[in-house]
Amino acid sequence: MSLIPFGFWAASGGGGAANAYDLLETTTLTSNTASVTFSGLGDYSDYAHLQIRIVSRTSDATTNANINLNFNGDTGTNYATHDLEGNGTSVGSGSAASIANIRVAQNIGTSLADAWPAAVIDILDFSSGLKNTTTRTLNGWASSSTPRIFLRSGLWNDTSAVTSMSFALSSGDFIAASRLSLYGVK
Repeated sequence: MSLIPFGFWAASGGGGAANAYDLLETTTLTSNTASVTFSGLGDYSDYAHLQIRIVSRTSDATTNANINLNFNGDTGTNYATHDLEGNGTSVGSGSAASIANIRVAQNIGTSLADAWPAAVIDILDFSSGLKNTTTRTLNGWASSSTPRIFLRSGLWNDTSAVTSMSFALSSGDFIAASRLSLYGVK
């Protein structure tokens, strides 16, 4: 059975089809970096949504670190998140409101040598000035000792169009060779 009628992979083919994903920018770090910012997002207002794909680790050797997101330089307590986590044997959940960023993904330290976490983050209706911006994330890693999968959602309680977004870790820096790619979704 083909999944294309359901729209799951309709955008993966070439040729500018509706709902196509276009690579807009990629940042591959050459040294440890505290934060990564994508600015000038108003230039992409012909896209309905944005997607960020991240493959990264934290420089902190022993700590799991959240990848935090801020829009338009807003560091006020205007954000909320919801989390669902699974590790193969148990699940957990959590939420937070009135916080200073969206916890979009989880990252791991360099002590877990056999894994590089990946995250796919959708920023929905980013250029609308009529509603709050929301995010959804699928994130995880495969490791022989601590596999994880996360589903997360977030809210920026502001109706401004998103013109920039910054990613930073709750502990340590993004290490060299970490990659963040920005896609536009028609």
